Amino acid sequence: MRMNCAFSCDDAYIQHAGVCTYSIFYNNRDIEEIYIYFIDNNISQIYKDMLNEIAQKFEIDGERKIIFVDLFEISKNLKTKTDFNRSTYGKLFLGRISEVDRMLCFDCDTVCTGSLKQLLTFDMKDASVWGVQDTVNPYFVRAIGKDKTYRYINCGGVIVINLESWRKSGMENKFIEYITKWNGNPPFVDQGTINKLCKTEVLSPAYNVINPMFMYSVKQIKSLFRIRTYYTQDEINTAKAAPIVIHYTGELYNRPWCNGCTHPLKQYYLDYLENTPWAGVIVDKPFSKNCKIQNWIYYNCPFFVYWLMIRFIELRHYFVKRSMKGDTKK
Repeated sequence: MRMNCAFSCDDAYIQHAGVCTYSIFYNNRDIEEIYIYFIDNNISQIYKDMLNEIAQKFEIDGERKIIFVDLFEISKNLKTKTDFNRSTYGKLFLGRISEVDRMLCFDCDTVCTGSLKQLLTFDMKDASVWGVQDTVNPYFVRAIGKDKTYRYINCGGVIVINLESWRKSGMENKFIEYITKWNGNPPFVDQGTINKLCKTEVLSPAYNVINPMFMYSVKQIKSLFRIRTYYTQDEINTAKAAPIVIHYTGELYNRPWCNGCTHPLKQYYLDYLENTPWAGVIVDKPFSKNCKIQNWIYYNCPFFVYWLMIRFIELRHYFVKRSMKGDTKK
C-alpha cells in the first residue's frame, strides 16, 4: 500500500512542514510506501537536505520518499498576480502529478498524531475533496454562491483529493478561470476556490482539530458562525481527546513554535520538533494589537460581547470584499 501526501510551502514554513513530515512517518510506520510531495516555492537546498534526512530515519519501515515539484512550473498557466504567497495556490495544481490518483494534502501548520490508513481506502463516492467542516464567516459562504445548509470545509489539517477526478473534469482550468475572475484574490483564496468549484464531503473532525473546537461549545459555534449543520458535541469531544491531525490555526492560543503558546495540544508539536533537524527552534512572535484586543474580550467579557465583536468583523469583511473588482456580480 502506498500513501501519497503533499505540502505547498517555501522557506518561511519549511520547519513546520518538516515537523509534520516527521509526525506522518512516525505514526504510519505500518504503511509500506509513503511518498511526500513538496510543491516547491524556492525551498533552499539546506532545507531539502533536512527533509531527506527525516525520511532516511524511517527507511527501516519501508520506502520513504521526499519529492520536490517546482511550484512555478506546475502553476505557470496562472498568469494573474495575487496578494497572497503563490504557495497558497499550490494544492490546486496537484493534478499535474500524473502518477497519483488520491492525495492527502496537508497545511504546514499541522501535525499528524494517529494513523491515516483509513483515508487511503474509503469510498470517496462522487466527491472530489473530503475535509473537515470549518467555522467560517458566513460572508464567505455566500460569496461563493452557497446557501446556509452548505458544510464549508477547511482545506487545512488534511484534505483528501481525488486527483483522477480533477484531471477528468479539467479542474485546473476551472481554478485558473475562477481566480482570474477575482483578480487573483477569491474569497478565502484556495479554500474558497475548492469549496466553490468542487463537490465536497465532510470528514470526521479528528482529521483537523482546530482552535475553535477548544474555544467554543458546538452551540456557540452555531451561534457565532450561523451554521445550521455541524458536528455533535460528542463528535468534537472525541476528536479533541483522540486527534489524528492537529491544525494550529493561531487564534487565541498562538502557535506552538512561538514563545508563550497556550494551545492545549502544543506538546505534540514540541515533541516531534525535538526529533527533527530544527530541534529547539522557537521564536518570539507576539500577537498583533487586533488579536490582543480580541483575546482580552474573549477572556474578560460575557460571550454576548464577544459575539458582537465577531459580527463587526464579519461586516468589515463583507464591505472590504464588495469593494474589490472581483466581486461575484462580475
